[in-house]
Order: sequence, then structure tokens, then C-alpha cells
Amino acid sequence: MQAKTRIAAILEAAPRMTRGKLCVSAVRKSGKKAYNLQYRRKTKHFVKAIPADQVALFEESTRACREFLELVQDYVDEATKRGIREIEREARSARRKGKGGKER
Repeated sequence: MQAKTRIAAILEAAPRMTRGKLCVSAVRKSGKKAYNLQYRRKTKHFVKAIPADQVALFEESTRACREFLELVQDYVDEATKRGIREIEREARSARRKGKGGKER
């Protein structure tokens, strides 16, 4: 259950989460970069221009979301392995008791 506690810790530590990634959309003649936040939801692609003074906040927010989604995926992987083991154990137990055998 380590993933559950890590998920809870991220939820408490990161008050904001933003789906997507920051991309450089243009480099100005002055050398300053313009950024976009890009993400996909279902099959729709979203793009939002991000002001330069908010880039650091969006980087932190997208990082927190990425970490959260990775931890959720780890938790699902753990739960899947545990579920498979439990189902196999129940099936073996049923076969030993004669409930899961072939009908004659």
C-alpha cells in the first residue's frame, strides 16, 4: 500500500495540478521565449498561451500532475498483480475442493 500513501502525500503537498506540458511556441527577436500549455483530453487537443511570469508556476503544476498520474499508474499495476494472485489462489482452492473440475 506504499503507493496509496505516496498519492496522499502528493495530493496534500501539491495544491495545484495541471494536465499537459509546457512547450516553447516561439523565440522572440529579443531572445525571450513564448510558451504554450498543451494537453489532450479524450481525443481533443487543447493549447493555452502562458504568460512569461506564470511559466514557473505552470512548470510546478504540470510536474505535480505528472508525478500524481505516474503514482496512480503504479498503484493500478500493484492492484492488478494482487488481483491476479487472489483469483489464481481462489481457482486453485476451488479445484482442490472439486468445484472447478471438468464435468463428466
